[in-house]
Amino acid sequence: MDLIEATYIVTRPDREPEALAEAIAREQSLEIVRELIPESIAASHLGRVLAVEALDEERYSLRIGYPAHLASAQVGQLLHLLFGNVSFYPRVRLVDLALPDSLLSALPGPRHGLEGIRKAVGVDQRALLMTVLKPRGSSPEFLADLALRFARGGGDIVKDDQNIVEQDLDTFRRRVGACARAIEQAAQSTGRRCLYLPHVAGSGDHMERQLDIVASLDLPGVVTCSWVMGLETAANATRRRQLMWLSHPAMAGVFTESSEHGVATNLLLGTLTRLAGADLSIFPGRGGRIQSGVDDERATCTALTTSLGNLRPTLPCLGGGKRLDQLVETAERLGPDLAVVVGGDLLSCGENLEAATCQALQDLQCATRDV
Repeated sequence: MDLIEATYIVTRPDREPEALAEAIAREQSLEIVRELIPESIAASHLGRVLAVEALDEERYSLRIGYPAHLASAQVGQLLHLLFGNVSFYPRVRLVDLALPDSLLSALPGPRHGLEGIRKAVGVDQRALLMTVLKPRGSSPEFLADLALRFARGGGDIVKDDQNIVEQDLDTFRRRVGACARAIEQAAQSTGRRCLYLPHVAGSGDHMERQLDIVASLDLPGVVTCSWVMGLETAANATRRRQLMWLSHPAMAGVFTESSEHGVATNLLLGTLTRLAGADLSIFPGRGGRIQSGVDDERATCTALTTSLGNLRPTLPCLGGGKRLDQLVETAERLGPDLAVVVGGDLLSCGENLEAATCQALQDLQCATRDV
């Protein structure tokens, strides 16, 4: 039987580690006491403890195997299987995951991925530069001018801030249309195209109509707050229109930012986000206004780009308020297969935004040569 192997670290367990491992395996797979599980069902559906290992005086590693069919070939169900009810267990953290080929081949992965993004912006090797249109409340003309100057400076990717949300669809169309025209104007003068990703939010018909507007403007993709709207919802909505999508990590910190509980960043914003099909995934990493104090950013980059069945790699995007003076060090440390998100620090250059963008790209090019 094909198994999904999940590794949890438990700190100061509230019962014997072996008993806790059995409880997690049963809770996550069948959610019923053992004596009520028929043997025929246990054989095909019950999670099983594969290993229990003491790491130190307080921490234990629990490796549990779940029958792969319990994921139902859905990323949302996979997350539920791995950490649904166990999210209420104290001091349990999901830290590693191994998936069988049968499940990997059934999950979508990115439609475009890192290679598709590089092709879209015409950059083969160096790290990419991304900026953010903000703040909310700005006029469409102001935001479009920011996009124009960034694109004219050679910038690679510009996205809406996730806080920019319109209830009125005509307002959404006017703003996104203005920014799209600015990107097109820049392309006519530079000969290369900057990737513009507007933010879509909400649910149901409202979100569908936003996506229709994006598609009607011939824009290649969107930003979604996937952990607010749901990973499966974001994936399915964009896949139907063959759009690229950037998964923003808003709300994900409730999972990732405790050293004793939750889900490791490289799994949540790396592996699971890639399995769902995100072409770009933003995570805070270290440095900047927002940063992870728990996990290794290199592990997340690896989860998004290393071999994973036949799935395309997802572009790692380091966000959270990175600064221009961090560009070179970040690219040298993590390599060229990423985008560095510089929002406020770049926008603060004001009238010098175009020149600052051009200089930042020269810095990234030098950093890539030095790796």
